[in-house]
Amino acid sequence: MFHPVVPNNILIHWYDHQKLEDIPEEVFAKIRAGFIAQKTDTPLVSINIIAWNEEANILRNLSSLSAMKSSYPVEFIFVDNNSGDKTSEVIRRCGITPVSETKQGYGFARQTAMEHSRGKYILTGDADTIYPPTWVDCMVNPILAGKGIASFGTYSFIPGSGKIRIRYAFYEIFRNLVHALRNIKHPELVVVGMNFCFPAEEAMKIGFIKSNSRMEDGQMALALLKKGKLIRVTEINSRAWTGTRTVEKSGSFYNIISSRILKESKRISIYFQAKK
Repeated sequence: MFHPVVPNNILIHWYDHQKLEDIPEEVFAKIRAGFIAQKTDTPLVSINIIAWNEEANILRNLSSLSAMKSSYPVEFIFVDNNSGDKTSEVIRRCGITPVSETKQGYGFARQTAMEHSRGKYILTGDADTIYPPTWVDCMVNPILAGKGIASFGTYSFIPGSGKIRIRYAFYEIFRNLVHALRNIKHPELVVVGMNFCFPAEEAMKIGFIKSNSRMEDGQMALALLKKGKLIRVTEINSRAWTGTRTVEKSGSFYNIISSRILKESKRISIYFQAKK
């Protein structure tokens, strides 16, 4: 689907504060109240967020999660993966006690978050990402309906100052087409840790890969595929929204598009090959 603008329920969480000291107390108070309203002793879903040096971005994530409207009891597990800034302090001021994991790496942090979770289902996210209030239900409902063992969603980009959203929307159309092709035979290649839901019991048996490589999500997805189907969720109400810093690491926007098209055209045939 084509989404030329960022939804208002996402934009309201786009804070520009770069440091802990810049954040007004009333913002912290509002977020704390949101988490208190969701507090439960019997969570069905554990939202796992991992963070490393996200002092400038994590407030947006916390704000969006504090506004979650779910039909299911939810808990929030934040893991600070050895940050050198005030990431943990921001989390605490928002009413959540972070868990510390000093072993550097996505897999270590994801595993620690999962081990501290009490929910029957784990929903993983990233600290620099904003989620709509319907996120939990959109991701959990297909699993509860018996459509598959796990679900995974997609994501969109929020442009920074001076950048136009519509060009990222066009980029997402191309990316979503690639993901749809991958999903035919290799859904594990589409799964992202910022939007992934799975049963805690099965995942604990598997465990996250112990490394600093950004493949902990795909490894878990591949292992879960042996247990059942992975459901791709694409509706707007399930979509994660993040900044553009990752997609623009390769240079200008136009270089990103051309290099991605070239890269995908060379390997498109493997998307239709059966797993070995």
